[in-house]
Amino acid sequence: MMRRLNKCFLWELLGVLLCVAAFVGCSQDSNSKVAGGTEAESTIAFQIKLDDGKPASMARVRILPQDYLSDGETMADWSFSDTAGYVEFLGVTPGSYTVEARLVEAKNALGAVANVKMDSVDNYVLNSMELKGLTVIEGFVAQSRGTSVLRIAGLERFVMPDSQGYFVIDSLPHGDYEILVENLSDHEVSKVSAQSGDTLFVVDTSLAPKEIKFSSDWSWHNELLASADGYASGVTGGKGGKICMVTTTEDYLIIEDTVVVDDSTTEVQTNALVAPGSLRECAMLDTSAWILFEKSGTYNLQRPLRIASNKTIDGRGRNIRITGMGILTDLDSNLIFENLTFSDPSITTLDTTSRRAVSIHNETHHVWIDHCTFEKYPLIEVDIKRGSYNVTLSWSRFENAQTGILFGLTPDLVVDSVQTFTMHHNYFTNMETSGVVARFGKIHAYNNYFANLGYAGVECSDSASCLVEKNVFGIDKPVSVYRLWTEDGDPVAETLGFAKLSENWMMKDSEASLEEYNDYKPDYLFVVDVADADLIWKVKNLSGPQY
Repeated sequence: MMRRLNKCFLWELLGVLLCVAAFVGCSQDSNSKVAGGTEAESTIAFQIKLDDGKPASMARVRILPQDYLSDGETMADWSFSDTAGYVEFLGVTPGSYTVEARLVEAKNALGAVANVKMDSVDNYVLNSMELKGLTVIEGFVAQSRGTSVLRIAGLERFVMPDSQGYFVIDSLPHGDYEILVENLSDHEVSKVSAQSGDTLFVVDTSLAPKEIKFSSDWSWHNELLASADGYASGVTGGKGGKICMVTTTEDYLIIEDTVVVDDSTTEVQTNALVAPGSLRECAMLDTSAWILFEKSGTYNLQRPLRIASNKTIDGRGRNIRITGMGILTDLDSNLIFENLTFSDPSITTLDTTSRRAVSIHNETHHVWIDHCTFEKYPLIEVDIKRGSYNVTLSWSRFENAQTGILFGLTPDLVVDSVQTFTMHHNYFTNMETSGVVARFGKIHAYNNYFANLGYAGVECSDSASCLVEKNVFGIDKPVSVYRLWTEDGDPVAETLGFAKLSENWMMKDSEASLEEYNDYKPDYLFVVDVADADLIWKVKNLSGPQY
């Protein structure tokens, strides 16, 4: 709760002596109503008007130094205009000030803001302030280490974003503002220029590459682990291991040796060695490792990369693109893929043997993929199969493929009934068929945005249990519960999926009614956003890598 201080005490704290007096029963123009002042004091006087030119009676007015920053606890008092809209401030010392006025009448909220510069001890007559409708500045702060706070110098504004980084600075008069964003963990400050009514995306200064310092301090990694949710909750990644710094974009080094066969014949033998300092070298370590990148760049995998357990591949603060072949798991656990872009695969034909960007299979568990982008893969971009479980995929983008995610295989290959998968705040667009194909297992999909798909958002088939809640569907078919049909066009009952749709936003006249559901509910706690236009903005702008 804010503590209200008397004016004299507040201005003593600011080093400014301000006494405020309001006109009483005035009818002359503003020039004639300025108190004379003395050599030791100045006066600021003006009239406040409505947008139709009429005087604004009993409007709230306050004046603050232009470099004033709210601490979120104390609050400057308001003064009031008289019945003719006049107000004056006595005892103002030289300096620069921000004057803010507000008036709320019934359902109409109005405001104005003006800057005043007092170069010397003198009287100052400000032109009348015209009140107009109030507005807001809203947006998101991409936070990485701790909480940020937003303030506007010269105004009583102190705003903390919510857990997702969303903020609203409300009741703002129309004008141009400079917003200061401070990270409370390390007190780094960035400035953002904005106009009232803007929607902003503010990058936390701690995300800037020049600010990232790599050391043996694991607090940054620990804060990342604390954000893991869904079925991957408790994932440890490279915790407790070593920091492995990727220092080269090379994958393999090609070594050619000349070998003497006999006295008259020589042969050239070519060997490929894992490049020292490469992503492959770090990922293949048999110990836990937090993998960081010395520089932004494209890391082209010449062969599929079989990653070992207990790894965090962390691209935060860098622009990391992984191209060529994909990453494979095999009986692994505790893997984190953070802030990466997977693009431009070596194989570009619709070949089912093509490796995905990330392939999670053979009973791999506790895998978290967060703030990644998957693009330009011809068939499927991520697959989770062959008994893999406790997987979460969050805040990621899936673009330009046939299908974004494959969860489980057809029953003639394997029955993946133990699989568990959480997906939230992901963006799917430009898919030839579907966002997700689910077979067997349990999938919890919430707060995703399915924008441009050829068939369905989620295909729930082959006994898969699919809880689909508070997503946004900009497509005709949100969920399909059948995978196979007969030659006559009838669904094959054995391929039926069990799906429940709850509080989703259907932007089109979608097929939203499903009959079959088996009461599946996830066994973890989670926070769900409302499916609305704000969710669309949030997912589109905050998914994928945040550089």
